[in-house]
Amino acid sequence: MTGSFSGTGGPAGSGAGHVSEDALFAYAAGSVDEILAWSVEAHVAACPDCRLALSVHVDQGRLARNRSVVLVRAATGEHHRARRLLAHIGVPDHLVALMAATPSLRRSWLLSVVGVLAVVSGESVLAQHLSNSPQALGGPSWGVLAPFILIGPLMVLAGVAAAFLPVFDPTHQLAAAAPFSGLGLLLARSLSALVAALVPVVAAAFVVPGPAWLPAALLLPCFAVCGVALAVVTVVGPMPAALLAGAVWVLPVAVVGVWHSVAAVVQWPAQVSWAVVLMVAVIVVASRRSRFELGWAS
Repeated sequence: MTGSFSGTGGPAGSGAGHVSEDALFAYAAGSVDEILAWSVEAHVAACPDCRLALSVHVDQGRLARNRSVVLVRAATGEHHRARRLLAHIGVPDHLVALMAATPSLRRSWLLSVVGVLAVVSGESVLAQHLSNSPQALGGPSWGVLAPFILIGPLMVLAGVAAAFLPVFDPTHQLAAAAPFSGLGLLLARSLSALVAALVPVVAAAFVVPGPAWLPAALLLPCFAVCGVALAVVTVVGPMPAALLAGAVWVLPVAVVGVWHSVAAVVQWPAQVSWAVVLMVAVIVVASRRSRFELGWAS
């Protein structure tokens, strides 16, 4: 640091404490140590004279290339294909940007969901193959499907929960400060996360050794469980809401699986119950929508 900051003979020549020409040249060339680099950056950020002097030593071609990359990424985003698709169907670009920051829409999260479903589905297929049992309703095939039926909606719930759990979202403060309705933003992010998680769940339902109507039968329970999470988050914190919504699915599956066939939780009598649960959840969210504007995720 000695000799790095000049007096009146500094680059600006207008006062003490400016960065010396040698230090500016070394910084632009990338040959200074970390401590000096931090000092130069802290000073240059508040000193227009030194910024001007530094620009003389910087490779203008490199600046132009970096600027082009920044502008392109700002315009397209990391999820440029998804952004173009959403923009094509009429979703405003500013909302797309906030939805793209949803943790459960990231590639790593979706790959994790696919990995879990692949393991559970593979286990069901292998168990069915080893049992050599007919795929009859209430038969042994439903026993091998129990893990998949249990995990599928929970994967969808996890994606939706991550959309409103601040612990998973590094951009939570930015999203909370965005000039949008709290309910509207939450519903947009939750719906996008729900759809993204439903795709692999439904695809896996076509692979497992179950009836042809199983993919459609899982849709309403998934919507109902996620609706419960959004409704309960208006009363308690995000984490308890996600856990309670998970219990709404796990407990019936466990009880029915012990006393009856696990098929009962996705057959038509149960579908009526899930429809009622979903409608109640929608009513609760609509009646308590002001809660989303009052720091519900704090």
